[in-house]
Amino acid sequence: MKTPFTLVRPNLQIGSRIKRPTRKQTLLLLAAALVAGYFGYSSYQQRLLASSAAPAAQTTTARQGPLVSTLTATGSIVATRQAKLSFPITGKLVELGVAVGDSVNAGQQLAKQDDSTLKLKVQTAETNLRVSQIKLQQLKDGATPEEKEAARASYESARAKYQELVAGPTKTDLQSAQAATDQAKANLAVAQVKLEQARAGVSLSEQSLLSDYEQARAALLSAEVKLDQLKNPTAADLGTAQASVENARASVNSAQTTLDELKNPTESALAAAQSAVNSAKQSLITAEDRYETAKGVDSSGNSTLAASGFSSVSAATQSYESAKASYETKLKDLEKLLNPSSQDLQEAQAKLDAAQNSFKVTQIKLDQLKNPLASDLASAEAAVVLAKSNLASAQSKLDQFKAGSSEVDVQSAQASIEQAKASLATAEGKLAELQAGPKASEIQSAKSTLANAEYSLAQKVNPPKELDLIQTEEQVRQSEANLQQAKDDLQNAILVAPFDGVVASIAANVGEQVSESTVMTIVDPKAIRIDVTVDESDVSKLAPGQPVTISFDAAPNRQMRGKVLAVPPTGTTQQGVVSYLISISPELDGPPLPAGMTAVAAIEVERKDSVLLVPNRAVRTSGRNKVVDVMTPEGKAETRTVQTGSSNDQFTEITTGLTAGEQVVIPSTAIRSTTNMGAPAGGAPTKSGAVIVR
Repeated sequence: MKTPFTLVRPNLQIGSRIKRPTRKQTLLLLAAALVAGYFGYSSYQQRLLASSAAPAAQTTTARQGPLVSTLTATGSIVATRQAKLSFPITGKLVELGVAVGDSVNAGQQLAKQDDSTLKLKVQTAETNLRVSQIKLQQLKDGATPEEKEAARASYESARAKYQELVAGPTKTDLQSAQAATDQAKANLAVAQVKLEQARAGVSLSEQSLLSDYEQARAALLSAEVKLDQLKNPTAADLGTAQASVENARASVNSAQTTLDELKNPTESALAAAQSAVNSAKQSLITAEDRYETAKGVDSSGNSTLAASGFSSVSAATQSYESAKASYETKLKDLEKLLNPSSQDLQEAQAKLDAAQNSFKVTQIKLDQLKNPLASDLASAEAAVVLAKSNLASAQSKLDQFKAGSSEVDVQSAQASIEQAKASLATAEGKLAELQAGPKASEIQSAKSTLANAEYSLAQKVNPPKELDLIQTEEQVRQSEANLQQAKDDLQNAILVAPFDGVVASIAANVGEQVSESTVMTIVDPKAIRIDVTVDESDVSKLAPGQPVTISFDAAPNRQMRGKVLAVPPTGTTQQGVVSYLISISPELDGPPLPAGMTAVAAIEVERKDSVLLVPNRAVRTSGRNKVVDVMTPEGKAETRTVQTGSSNDQFTEITTGLTAGEQVVIPSTAIRSTTNMGAPAGGAPTKSGAVIVR
């Protein structure tokens, strides 16, 4: 419960007045109050200053010493000696003797391919080399006496046959042929007499006589047609003859092309032969792999026959032998294309000669068809006359039958006549051939045989030609090169370490097919450099050979020396920022460090020996000048203008205005309270009213 209070009013009598001070009294009182306040404030300030001691000044001696300026950049370790190893040919990886991180020595075996096919290639190349060497030795040794004698006998036989053919038939041959013709004529006359006798009392069947009559009439018609065709050949006959000529010409061109390609094979033919070899080679590799699979066992000891696709090992073996034979055949075909034998050239030349002779014969036939010989016309006309005579004879026999002749005897006599006529025609044909002489085709064939025999004899008897020796020696060198290549391929089936190092990566597994792609990478941990990135504003300060101090975040206790190896002339721009990749060569003095580790490089860009140095904090800017505070002997700070030179992150070079040994003031920071709003000299006001004294 609040206690009520009573307002007490002064007891003023009605009519009384209060006496106010005068103006002079008021001024005096105000002056006295101001004086008292001043003295009180001064006394307070003195007590405050007496209680707050000023901080002592910190100094250092200006001294002579070296000034080193460095540029710090960050980068990483880069391996400078590494090898990416691969196999030059495709094959199955069967051995892998190292793992990632393993240390290897130069020459150590690292991995191996399946080399069974490569060994086969070496054997084939060795066989081809021996064959080439044997051919060369045979060429140098020449033919044996027996071979020379056989070649000479073949030549003499061919020459005698050719001369006999060119000389034509002998007188004895002509007389013998004439005698045979005369005898055939006599036999025909006897047969005719017997026929007349049969007609006198022997009967013939009417059907046989009618058949003979029809045959005689048909023969006459045929002879007349042939005579007409000879005099007036049809367009079809001319076309057929012309087609024969064109076919013969095409055969000549084909034979000529074959001979030319044999002497100088075309690129397409060589490419096709090489392609066939490559295809056969791939088939052989596949067959060999399947054969190895068929006769092998897996890691569990089970047979791998089913995986090969064959029902038995013998079937796989047969497939492999077939592929091998095919590959060797294709190799021989390519070798034959590259180096045709003299026999192949001779056969091609003989085919060309035969085609040319055939062309000549067809051309002659075409010419004769267009312009028949008088002898051919006479022969055709004689055939017509003979056919008319035969028709008349057949007509006579038919008439006699009707008069009562014996059919069987007359028929037998007629058959005898026909036989006698055939014999006469054969004898006359042989006589005509002898009288006409040998055909052009026969002479040409005999000439070609003689030329081949002469060439063979010359090869056996004469010493080898220089060109043949050079060609055969070149074949030997080619075989040697092929053998060396096969041996190199076999040797390259094993990967070996090119130098001492560490396995950095492996990109294949045992059992996989590996080729020219990288199988593993070997690095030398002792051969490294450090690449750091420098901004474009600092690259002008760098030059090769500058010393470098290198440290590592991942190895804080490891430090090494080095030098700048190279400064690139061009930089790299990324997002508008240009930077340069500086290469540093370190001096290794401990265990190797892995590539990719981060490194910090302090590059010495400038060094000055014996210059006057002061701490950077001692130098300040006053207007346009650099000044320092120097402590005088009396203990007072004196501001002095100086000239500065180079500087680093700690010291600045003084070129003028200061001497060694002088004490330089290093400004320090202290905070004191104040109650006024102004700042004394050397201070700066803060929001809290504190003044920083330097």
